[in-house]
Amino acid sequence: MNKIRNVTACLLLILFASAATAAEKKNTKPKAQLRGPAEFQKVIDDYKAYIATIPPEIRDEVIEFRKGIARLNKEKKLLYRKLSQASQNYLKKEQQYKKKLPLNRKSLINIDDPKKNIQKSDAKKK
Repeated sequence: MNKIRNVTACLLLILFASAATAAEKKNTKPKAQLRGPAEFQKVIDDYKAYIATIPPEIRDEVIEFRKGIARLNKEKKLLYRKLSQASQNYLKKEQQYKKKLPLNRKSLINIDDPKKNIQKSDAKKK
């Protein structure tokens, strides 16, 4: 009788665990998912109505901002490509370590640079 009770308890536990897991998976769907063409068209119409209320100066300013960001990103890519392969590998590895750390602990990775220490000591002397 105890074996039947234990097996039943295990089966119920597995059933509840799988139900909880399935419920979590259902909750992770993106909330911005559009269900049909009518809803899609409604969102487009709402956005067009919103854009019509924005003054042209602001739209132009945002366009210039985005162009500037695109320019900076292009420069970043060019600078990265100029780095040696060893430097690129170092940056990749460093990024992997930073991703593993909690956000508030990244400031603890302060590796002392001998050149900076010399500059700091020179600045203190003056």
